[in-house]
Amino acid sequence: MSTEKVSIESIAPVRVDLAGGTVDIWPLYLLLNQPKTINFGISLFAKTTIEAQPSSSPQVKLESLDQKKSSTFTWAQIMDEHFDGIPELTLLVRLLRYFSKQHPNPGSLNFTLKTEAKSPSGAGLGGSSALAISIIGALWKWTHPREQLDLDVDGEFLISLVRDVESQVLYGPAGLQDYYGAAFGGLQVLSWKIAKNERTSLPLSTLKELEARTLLFYSGKSRNSGINNWQLFKGLIDKNPDVEHKFRSICEATRDLEAALLKQDFHAVVKAVQKEWDTRKTLAPGISTSDMDQAHARAKKVCDIAFKVCGAGGGGCFFILLPEKNEQLKESVKKAVLESAEIQLLPFEAVPHGLTIK
Repeated sequence: MSTEKVSIESIAPVRVDLAGGTVDIWPLYLLLNQPKTINFGISLFAKTTIEAQPSSSPQVKLESLDQKKSSTFTWAQIMDEHFDGIPELTLLVRLLRYFSKQHPNPGSLNFTLKTEAKSPSGAGLGGSSALAISIIGALWKWTHPREQLDLDVDGEFLISLVRDVESQVLYGPAGLQDYYGAAFGGLQVLSWKIAKNERTSLPLSTLKELEARTLLFYSGKSRNSGINNWQLFKGLIDKNPDVEHKFRSICEATRDLEAALLKQDFHAVVKAVQKEWDTRKTLAPGISTSDMDQAHARAKKVCDIAFKVCGAGGGGCFFILLPEKNEQLKESVKKAVLESAEIQLLPFEAVPHGLTIK
């Protein structure tokens, strides 16, 4: 591996979760029948850049542009297993430490790593996981400068690595779907199984039809996935019959959605997504908010729709899905939702690819 000056850029998409969220958390999916998650990647990319060159006074600069946090460290600090830096940069420190051990001479370099997220903070779009995947992609390239990353070969390992490190930082279990959305993009069905997971990419034509029928909004309030996910996790582990029944209903709705997408039957797609949300919003208090509920009610007056909050809920983003590809109806729904001053439209494009490294 060379110690010449290098410049690397890595981007990864966030995802919109159509159905089957929460069941991607280990070991919850092992307790359910045929658990699946369906999501698609969108163009609110997370980006990581690396600049590294030999120096007589080497140091490490880590910077989060969207959080406006930056710190400079020595390589001795980075390689110290007990050192984490400031809380906002802990994930960067730990991932850099892991990959630095694979570099022949990192301590000779001036090294700068910057991250930037386009999705709003606490949006429920898997932004932190997309950022982690973009970081790991850039660091992998830094330590494998002459190789091309093959996600079909190395993707599962990289997802396992970032899952474990992020779980340490969050001090709790991490769901898997966000990493798959960031790594692979596209419209995908994720099947959670013993000792392995299966990923099925659906056709680009289906993804484009879905994009044409979807509106994405930010509620103006950040969400807290840890609180909601922990409540649901505990309820299922404790064998709460009500929680068990609701998770079975979510799994059933997700399987219905998969069947509808395979047929490109978007009336059935809308019905399945709404069925999933009607169950999900009853899982724990606060998954939806009053502003979201009012936006849903206004949109329903325009036409038949599916409404769903992204991620664990409690704030963040929500999307509305129309059964017809009708720009006039779409505009009317958008106008109805945006009657609330706090709610913002998030324009996006569906992306058929995941992690991309330059």
